[in-house]
Amino acid sequence: MTDVELVGNALCLDFANTVNARPVAQRDWLATPEEAVIWARAAGHPVDDDPSLRFTLPVARDLRETVFRVFQPLAHGERPSPDDLDSIHAVHAEGVACGRFVEDGATFRLSWGEPQTLRVLLWEVAASAVGLLTHGPLNRLGDCPSCHWLFLDTSKNGRRRWCSMATCGSRDKARRYYESRSPS
Repeated sequence: MTDVELVGNALCLDFANTVNARPVAQRDWLATPEEAVIWARAAGHPVDDDPSLRFTLPVARDLRETVFRVFQPLAHGERPSPDDLDSIHAVHAEGVACGRFVEDGATFRLSWGEPQTLRVLLWEVAASAVGLLTHGPLNRLGDCPSCHWLFLDTSKNGRRRWCSMATCGSRDKARRYYESRSPS
């Protein structure tokens, strides 16, 4: 059992959330090859622990920060940097060039076969980002006010405020409760 939390409701957002808080992270799932493998497996994308993994980690961290810089402004109704959009596009284009279509029920999907490397995971993250950017719903993006994790609000009423009610939501509610009870 790991303490990996997947609350983004989109692979690209969960990937952006591989640091536990911003701006100062205490936990980084992309800090070491071993942690990257643990996170990828918990996210349902088992990555082989091969020697190239340590060389791909800096690229993974760059993509994570780019994804964050694209979706965090969108969560606030602002526009992301065109350079960051271009960076995601470049990773996606590399993945498309290396992939092939395979049947997936009544449709097709891109596949990169085996072994599953971190580079393949980055292509999947970029594909997830492109899918969210092109099909949305961008108006349901959220940015947790407590830890700045990104999430896609899939709640029925569209009023989700925190990454997780169990962590940031309960902490924020407890803080507000104690502030209202303490004398000013």
